[in-house]
Amino acid sequence: MNGGHPPHGCILPGQFKNQHKKMTQKTLLIIDDDLSIRKSLTNYFEDRGFIVFPAEDGQKGLDIFFARKIDIVLTDLRMPKTDGIEVMKTIHRHNPEIPMIVISGAGKEEDIIHALRMGAKDYITKPITDFDMIEHTIEKVLESSRLKAENIAYRNQIEKSEKRYRTITENIAEGVFTLDKHGNFTYTNHAFCRMTGYSQETILQKNIKDIAAQDSLDITETTRYEIQIIHKNSGFLHVELSCSAVIDDNNTYQGVIAVARDITNIVDLRQKYKKFLADQNTAAKNVVPICANCKNIRIKKGKWIKVENYFNAIAFSHGICPECCEKLYPDFDFSE
Repeated sequence: MNGGHPPHGCILPGQFKNQHKKMTQKTLLIIDDDLSIRKSLTNYFEDRGFIVFPAEDGQKGLDIFFARKIDIVLTDLRMPKTDGIEVMKTIHRHNPEIPMIVISGAGKEEDIIHALRMGAKDYITKPITDFDMIEHTIEKVLESSRLKAENIAYRNQIEKSEKRYRTITENIAEGVFTLDKHGNFTYTNHAFCRMTGYSQETILQKNIKDIAAQDSLDITETTRYEIQIIHKNSGFLHVELSCSAVIDDNNTYQGVIAVARDITNIVDLRQKYKKFLADQNTAAKNVVPICANCKNIRIKKGKWIKVENYFNAIAFSHGICPECCEKLYPDFDFSE
């Protein structure tokens, strides 16, 4: 492996100068004690837009790794001072997400297995006859690493969003709950528990039909409507629900998330207002229009008569009410 001459079939640096740069600039650490391979790989991948850091042994490779931001590592296995297996162990302990590729001579089967266990994404044997194949391997490994990093970032974002969602739902005044596609409770905040009188543990063992006054409910669409909830201790509550259906990637209904607002007082006021309007309509039927100036009374549309004629069919007699008697004759004893 040592020596000043390139291996048989190795592409020389001059063969790929000034070629089109095909990859986004990344940092590549190349660790190999063979100078010709190290130079060939360095020139090839610099020409492809990489920032390349070459190292002639494992220890220098680790020094570079900890001093620089490295995106991918190419390493030989058999090297002086620190071999490739030890390099991979150290890098893997520091950051198991760093992609590594082994480029080595025909090694023992246990070395290959050991390298793969240490995090190697691929194993390329020498002599190197096709640099395009190595480039393709690196592209594949970097893409896999990118997708894995995006997936981790996405999961972290989901966890943060869920944490923010739970923080918000636990602190708002309205009740919030979720149901599965069968109507079973899967989540409820403390406000909904206070509203209904049930504990979270109790509600999560129930179906919406267990605490709703209606015989049947079909909360499957994004909608707003009113239902009656059975309070644990004090009868019925009138509740306004704002519901949003939960749909999976296959456009299949999976449940619902709902915001519940206690509108019992509003419903009571609404009913009192309806009664008031009904009373007003009843009283209006007995209203007699009277002129504010001459006091004439309208008996039918377009016909007015004097007030004394309106009452001419009613016979009056004189008398005095008890309250007036007490006011006019305070010293008189009416019991005698």
